[in-house]
Amino acid sequence: MVQSNAIETCRIYYSCNNYPNNYEDVPCTRWDEDNWNVTIEFVCTSSQRDTIFKYITPGAVTEQYNILGTPYYKDLTYNSGNTLIFEPISGYGLSSVRWSRTVAVKNASDTFLNYEYFLCKLETKRLDV
Repeated sequence: MVQSNAIETCRIYYSCNNYPNNYEDVPCTRWDEDNWNVTIEFVCTSSQRDTIFKYITPGAVTEQYNILGTPYYKDLTYNSGNTLIFEPISGYGLSSVRWSRTVAVKNASDTFLNYEYFLCKLETKRLDV
């Protein structure tokens, strides 16, 4: 398992059928990868959280198997409504150890930090395997 706990900047593309026009840049406090699982935590404003959460459908992902028995995952929404792209921003330390990932959201949660900020957690499955 590869783990990063330093605060770095991550770009989250949402509404992927309009890529690369819709994105939010957020400070990423956690980015863990384990096989097909990618978990990130990030701090965002309430408007950023509302925007990202508006374009996802947690749980709309299915596991399927290829002919060799290797699993792969698919977004079950008709219009890629559960697909996000996580991309580390160049010039920050995260970009030297992380690569862009196309993912489908399995679980989403948030924690209220103060009057303006939330800590959001997205548990996802990689679609770009």
